[in-house]
Amino acid sequence: MKTLLMTGVLLALSGAGAVKVGVLLPLSGAGSVSGQAAKNGYQLALDEINRAGGVLGKPLELEFADDGSAPAKAVPEFVKLVTVEKVDFMAGGVSSATSIAISGPAKQYNTFMAWIGAAAVPVEDAFADHPYFFHYHPWSYYNFEAILGYFKYLKTYKKAKNIAIAYEDGPFGSAGIDATVDAFKKAGFTVVMTEKFKTGSGNFGPLVSKAKAAKPDILYWVGYDTDALPLATEIKQQNLQLGLLYGTPPSWPVGFEKNSLSDNVAGLSLWLSTSPTKDSRAFVAAYRKKYGTVTDEYFAPLAYVNLKTLAAAINRAGTTDKAKVAAEMARTNVSTPFGQLTFSPSLKTKYQGFKAGNWLHFQYLGDARVPVFPIKFAQKPMVYGK
Repeated sequence: MKTLLMTGVLLALSGAGAVKVGVLLPLSGAGSVSGQAAKNGYQLALDEINRAGGVLGKPLELEFADDGSAPAKAVPEFVKLVTVEKVDFMAGGVSSATSIAISGPAKQYNTFMAWIGAAAVPVEDAFADHPYFFHYHPWSYYNFEAILGYFKYLKTYKKAKNIAIAYEDGPFGSAGIDATVDAFKKAGFTVVMTEKFKTGSGNFGPLVSKAKAAKPDILYWVGYDTDALPLATEIKQQNLQLGLLYGTPPSWPVGFEKNSLSDNVAGLSLWLSTSPTKDSRAFVAAYRKKYGTVTDEYFAPLAYVNLKTLAAAINRAGTTDKAKVAAEMARTNVSTPFGQLTFSPSLKTKYQGFKAGNWLHFQYLGDARVPVFPIKFAQKPMVYGK
């Protein structure tokens, strides 16, 4: 009994004064694939950080919370982490809708935010004047810059001309849709359809029928992983002939590559496990050792980089003082699985990490996600259906 009591006292003392990071993720709901991948990345980084001595001389602690991919759940979970769990810093943030919802409490409590997702422009607007907001994921206009570059290539070399757009009705899909249409038109494309849908409804019959009548070369859809399979199913059932089905979900359905409906579906990714860079290979090896498998969900390495760089900044600062940690975070210049990470201003926020040049375009080819563009990174020729 004395031994057990002494062990409990020692554990309590070891945790006293430890730096705590709250991590708000969609561990359930529409964004759960991204959220679970990110959680794995955070836990892998936590292992490495604590093996190397922790933060400020003590093991770093993480407090996970599930926002349920729902703003109504995200707000109380965020407030609980800040006021009850009394975390020193906040990390995570995949969904744009939930991030917008917690922007008020974040400003109220002047919370230090190291955010990995939430790329919609209304999120940038919401945090534009927040002095402790570090955003790692490219904003949607950086994403679109990369997409437009690929589509221009298809226009030149594959004669792609007509684009149909399907977009989910939340901030992720709807924000900036008019600007998207205008940009496609200015680039010489004809936008033959813009159609809104509700994520998770699975009802794509009317949308695909409308697209079939419009005869697009490219069907560009902006939604979540839950939309991929029902959309691909409806396209096959109605025999919609496309040059390319191109989607931009933050993550793809688990096992989608094993389904024949995924054949030649294209998308956007910040990273793929086949990346030959030294940092990417090291991450893949460490991930495989811990989990016994490999992931192609880029939120896993993004979360890993997020926590490692935050911990490094706190250690360099030698304190949890937000201003001092922010100053050290701003000086970040580190090699990652995505390339070099530095922070510089975006259009409205002070600290933006990755931008347009970090994106890859892939297709599902032979049961795998294969880079096909930019051409210098292509591992196989792209398949264009027209």
